[in-house]
Amino acid sequence: MVANNDEIRAIFKSLDISINNITKVKTLANFLVRVETNQGNYFLKIYTNKIEAKTGYKLAHLYPILLENNIPVPKVIKYDDGLKIIKHPYLIMTEIEGQMLCDLIDAMNRDDKNYFYYDFGKLIAKFHLITFDKFGETFDGKTIEGCIEANNKGPFNNWKDMHEEIIRYRLNIFKKSDFEDLIEPIFSWFEKNSNLIDYDVVPRLLHIDLNQKNVFVKNNKISGIIDFDASFVGHNEEELMRTEGANFSNDEELKQSFFKGYTEIIELDSGYEQRRKYYYFSRLLVHTGCIIQYGESYVNVEKEGEIVRKEIIKLLNDKEIDYNKNKRNT
Repeated sequence: MVANNDEIRAIFKSLDISINNITKVKTLANFLVRVETNQGNYFLKIYTNKIEAKTGYKLAHLYPILLENNIPVPKVIKYDDGLKIIKHPYLIMTEIEGQMLCDLIDAMNRDDKNYFYYDFGKLIAKFHLITFDKFGETFDGKTIEGCIEANNKGPFNNWKDMHEEIIRYRLNIFKKSDFEDLIEPIFSWFEKNSNLIDYDVVPRLLHIDLNQKNVFVKNNKISGIIDFDASFVGHNEEELMRTEGANFSNDEELKQSFFKGYTEIIELDSGYEQRRKYYYFSRLLVHTGCIIQYGESYVNVEKEGEIVRKEIIKLLNDKEIDYNKNKRNT
């Protein structure tokens, strides 16, 4: 147990907040509890190592900036790495009202879905408007540093160099797995096609995991976005393809609604359609890495592993991809 209930109560007592109930939340990483209090509901994240604690520091600085830009994210109540009450750094955030998109989307009628994804596109564009002068990761919301998913290298002056390191990082997870034989051909494919991203890309803030569990909805409107833990500064198309795969890759009408909203704020770079396969493949590496890392707690490993391998082989052989039949969760 990272922290017992008495320690959790002591944390909130230091803020003059009385606890009514504490519920442990099951997650793939971090220690997380939902805390019901006399002043509302909160989430308490406790970080047990330096890398996780740096993520907490990042969220504590990034969420206020997002709120200033009218992005509905949790409000940070406190980040504490003083280790006085408990022996680990912790972050307290407000609870977002509403339900996860994955629990509501199927109940929406057609018009509601189209309006929702139109608004969703506009909202994503709003935080993509937050730009920087280099590519990498920001932990204070201002300066750019090396990026964890780029092997802690950076900052980078151009996106092509950063994305190459990202591919190396994602393929490193393939080592000593059933996908190890695919490492060299996949890397060669990305090297051969790197000319697709060899241009002046704008460094934009990306969430990078906008799956339906990270988007909250109330009255068919977006009430909040959570889990900016892995966010970095990169090419918005990396985000757009992953968002498409996690939300509406099997529905052309919803895709059009989404991009209508998005492009009212940010125009797509010239050649976007030519880069779809490139970023689809990049995103597929993330999904494959999750299969390797999280196993049966993520998907049916045998079944999904076979599907993914066939899809990778098609990409390596430059076969046509039917995006509409390949909805992913990441």
